[in-house]
Amino acid sequence: MTRLLTRLTAPLLLLGFQPPLLAQEASSQELVVIDLRPKEEKDGLGLIALTGKCNKDVFRIADVATDPVKVEALRAALAEQLGLSSDGKTLTVLNWSVYYNKQAPGGSFLDSVGVQGYNLPTGKKKEKGGAGSKCSQKESAGGWYEGSEVTTIVPPIISEFAGMYSGKPFNVRVVHSVRRKIDGKFKGAADDTEELLATVSETAEALAAAIVK
Repeated sequence: MTRLLTRLTAPLLLLGFQPPLLAQEASSQELVVIDLRPKEEKDGLGLIALTGKCNKDVFRIADVATDPVKVEALRAALAEQLGLSSDGKTLTVLNWSVYYNKQAPGGSFLDSVGVQGYNLPTGKKKEKGGAGSKCSQKESAGGWYEGSEVTTIVPPIISEFAGMYSGKPFNVRVVHSVRRKIDGKFKGAADDTEELLATVSETAEALAAAIVK
């Protein structure tokens, strides 16, 4: 009789140690990201300089500059923005690069005029954003911005995203105004990571706004 009870109760004890079915189902319903970016958008360390005369002092920031890497950070931020509506959906990343543009940091400064080889202030302030990229957007390989798009005098971080959410195409561009001077090497410094993750968060916010529009 004892052996019979043991045979009957053993399977029940094993079931008690199995994870709840609802928990398994919940994990399988998370937002899924498929990364189809070309190899050159994924590789590298720190800053990768763009080539061409219009792209001097413009750099692509490598994926490994953040932990978690930016694609996973985007997935988590977008899932948070969309809430339960993102469950079971798929985000396909076709192109996504984040740039650090050091071409023309802005500044609120006095304009000046040349008089016999000297620059004399006119007393008129230029716009805080500065001039932005030195070439047109068409001539730039990436990371282009206008001076009016920034609100600080520190070089900005620009995010350019193209992909599909639940089969629908989306393009998002974000210009992040860096709040203060940072290390700027993007090799693990805390201030670099903070500003880069803020850019990823703003990218997720802009993408979520486009999705629910």
